[in-house]
Amino acid sequence: MGKNELIQYTIIIIVTCNLLGFFISIISIHTSFLNKFKIQKRKIKPITFYKRLPLIFFNIVLLIIISFFGLYFFYDFGFFTSGEVLNKDSNFGLISAQLFLILVIDDLYFYFLHSFMHKNKYVLKKIHNIHHRAISPVALEYIYVHPVEWMMGYLGPFLGILFISFFVPVSFFAFWLYQIIRNLHELDVHSGFKSTLSKLIPFWGETEHHDKHHESLNGNYATTFTFWDEIFGTKI
Repeated sequence: MGKNELIQYTIIIIVTCNLLGFFISIISIHTSFLNKFKIQKRKIKPITFYKRLPLIFFNIVLLIIISFFGLYFFYDFGFFTSGEVLNKDSNFGLISAQLFLILVIDDLYFYFLHSFMHKNKYVLKKIHNIHHRAISPVALEYIYVHPVEWMMGYLGPFLGILFISFFVPVSFFAFWLYQIIRNLHELDVHSGFKSTLSKLIPFWGETEHHDKHHESLNGNYATTFTFWDEIFGTKI
């Protein structure tokens, strides 16, 4: 597989995950039988969600465009494995290690970026405050943000790819797995539903962890791994 497949499947993952998030959000808003699984009793009004959709859809389109050009140039600079195929001879240990490193580097970067956006009052008021209008968020509101915010955040995985590429090219499959896990996790922690399976994974960011952040505005800045908040003393 080459550049075209890298870009095409990445876009398919982004579109599929966000379509899933849209349907989860609609079901969450328009039904009551799932309320017993919600963390907060307050519920977003349908009209409020629909008013937020133009910005959400704009961000998704922009995300696809930036992913296209970012991967196009990263591939040309040799950051990814060329001609990779998945078979019994594939190095699954290396793929797993790269996936873990991208997740950790991305989340550490996001922790400091997120913390900065709360501590800098100008940035909080002009940029990050848009996301925090969702006090009781639904899944797709993970990307209800100022475009500058998520573009800054999207540097995280590319920093991970850049770091790994100093030693070895990055596997397509490690990046695709990162995209799937990160997108589904963002939908999960913004869904407002109580965590189940995620509680079985040590230090994994649960919905409750991020939901407290939306309620209080301060603390719980990490998303994927909660140990960053433990290490830096910002856990609520």
